[in-house]
Amino acid sequence: MVTPAAPAPPPPPPPPGRVLVCGVNWLGDAIISMPAIQAFRWENPEADITLLVRPSLLPLWNMHSAPNRVIALPAQTSGLRPLAQTLRELSLDTAFILPHSFRSALPAWLAGIPRRVGTPGHFPRDWMLTEVHPPAAGPGREHQVYEYLDLFFPGALRRTYPRPSLTVPPPVVEQIHRKLGNLPTPWIALIPGAARGPAKQWPSEHYALAAAKLMAATGGSIITLGTAAEYDACQQVAAAAAPNGMNLAGQTTLAELAGVLALSAGVLCNDSGGMHLAAALGTPLVAIYGITNPGQTGPLGRTQRVLQRSEHRSRDIPRRSPKAQKALAAISPEEAVQALLPLL
Repeated sequence: MVTPAAPAPPPPPPPPGRVLVCGVNWLGDAIISMPAIQAFRWENPEADITLLVRPSLLPLWNMHSAPNRVIALPAQTSGLRPLAQTLRELSLDTAFILPHSFRSALPAWLAGIPRRVGTPGHFPRDWMLTEVHPPAAGPGREHQVYEYLDLFFPGALRRTYPRPSLTVPPPVVEQIHRKLGNLPTPWIALIPGAARGPAKQWPSEHYALAAAKLMAATGGSIITLGTAAEYDACQQVAAAAAPNGMNLAGQTTLAELAGVLALSAGVLCNDSGGMHLAAALGTPLVAIYGITNPGQTGPLGRTQRVLQRSEHRSRDIPRRSPKAQKALAAISPEEAVQALLPLL
């Protein structure tokens, strides 16, 4: 008896031509996704890439070279059908959906994009996908960056990746240079806040002491950065570096924030979106970690140090965690200063 031949494996999908990337929603996550998108661009130089992101991240991706165009995700559900029509007019053939949510997969499905690729999620979301690619686990691949690499390159088990790359518009750089021009150099940026709250925030008193020590050791200036809600904490830190302290909390756009970080000699910060932005700009930094795991969400820059005391580490922590706050407070201002000075 002749044994029938095994069926041939299905042919691989054709190289993408017109691609939609549904981007993630937070600054830090967006920057962690950049290596995968850059690698995809480099391997598909002729691809036409449309990036779909929340409006607050438009300025970030306008500083990145990979997408051909960036479109804002409407805030209201009522805006999804007009968006789907816009996407249909682009004749897209492939969609990579980076977030895990149901809503993130909806635009590509409504637009009828024939190939829709995403990571596993809840049943209604998976039903809208044509390909589901779970991240490959394994030693040395714990960082979140590999989740996105495995989405674009399933089965490749990549170990290396390009660093995030951003270019601040020259007019923004010139504007920030004028704003800081009267301050003695080196300019050192401190970011005392974190969107996740106290569980990721080194004490403001520690930042203030570090600011004074950095100014005394370098003869330079301290620029504090953050949101309008973090103004008071940033002012406390900037005042410790008087007369060479400047508080810009709540006074910068995302592009201007990038401009300050790009011109800074170094950055002292928490585990935050600002940390990832500084790393993507290639600015030397020291990041203060409590109990979040830098092996999973650490900065992807070239010149950096992470200070951490806790051996208990987790990717997800509540906004208020006594254990995290204790671990953060255990790192002294002297340690942070001595870690940053050699990087300047």
